[in-house]
Amino acid sequence: MMEARHCSNVKKTTTTRIGIMASHEQVSATDLLADVIAMEENELERCWVSDHYMPWWHDGGFAGATWPWLGAALAKTNKINIGTSVTAPILRYHPAIVAQVFATLGYMFPERVFLTLGTGEAVNEVPSGNNWPSNLERFERLKEAITLIKKLWREEWVDFNGKYYWVKDSNLYTKPRNPIPLFIAAMKPQAARLAGQEGDGLVTNELNLENLKDKVLPAFREGVEKSGRDYDSLTKAVFMPASYDQDKEKAIKSIVFWKGAMIKAFFEADIHDPREIQENGLVVGNETMEQMAFVISNAEEGIKKVKQYAELGFTDIVLINSSPDRNNLTRLLSKDIIPQLRRG
Repeated sequence: MMEARHCSNVKKTTTTRIGIMASHEQVSATDLLADVIAMEENELERCWVSDHYMPWWHDGGFAGATWPWLGAALAKTNKINIGTSVTAPILRYHPAIVAQVFATLGYMFPERVFLTLGTGEAVNEVPSGNNWPSNLERFERLKEAITLIKKLWREEWVDFNGKYYWVKDSNLYTKPRNPIPLFIAAMKPQAARLAGQEGDGLVTNELNLENLKDKVLPAFREGVEKSGRDYDSLTKAVFMPASYDQDKEKAIKSIVFWKGAMIKAFFEADIHDPREIQENGLVVGNETMEQMAFVISNAEEGIKKVKQYAELGFTDIVLINSSPDRNNLTRLLSKDIIPQLRRG
């Protein structure tokens, strides 16, 4: 029925989109619903949604369930595309159930849903009752899960017997009406290569410009070339914590929540307690956050930050909105930053 490479709503992009991530780790599900409505009112094209069991920071943390929220958000809006970043189909979610959930969303809201898959983090997998696998096993699980999800979306009566997952006489009676864009998260070349071979795009929270230019993006291109597709037509999205306030100190104070997520080891090691992540995250200085993240007090600063990544070829820059007033950033993007980017 469908191959990822045939996705009709993955189009060649001539301008960089600016999107916002609805962060279930930091904001209540109710408030995020109001946020996504505001995003659509301000004509943002995409809302990316975190999919967490536990947050990256203990103080002030939330952990709303993403899947029911997605249905509510899509029903409350009319045209904005909404999807995850990142769903991990490795332990707490069986790939067949991921396939079913997103097939149903795709059936109900055609051409408005996308799915991002990745190898997961201990903060979600261990507290929900799983042992933490090696990096190699998580990568193998992801590859296998991608294959199974695609088969269930496009085929009838699937039998699958993999190293980690198996299904017998499995059929999704409700399949998506249109192909669902499937993106793959990567911070290192191996996963970036997989994204190029098997996905409709790459999602990364690697913010180091040299690593992106010299390692991640070349590996993604290599994978795309092996798949025989057009590199420029695929989504390339980079995520960064963001905070806007005219008072720069307020903006910095508001983004402290994401210090733990700036430590790359937490994406690989078995460190799963938000209290421990918060304690370790305190070593990340405010100057580092201001330099690496999207911490701005005016539109000009924002445009300068964004252009660095747009010039590398990213089609989507996704801001994890931690502003003191989140709607202020949404309006700034809509009225000042996005129009100026379009004008070049």
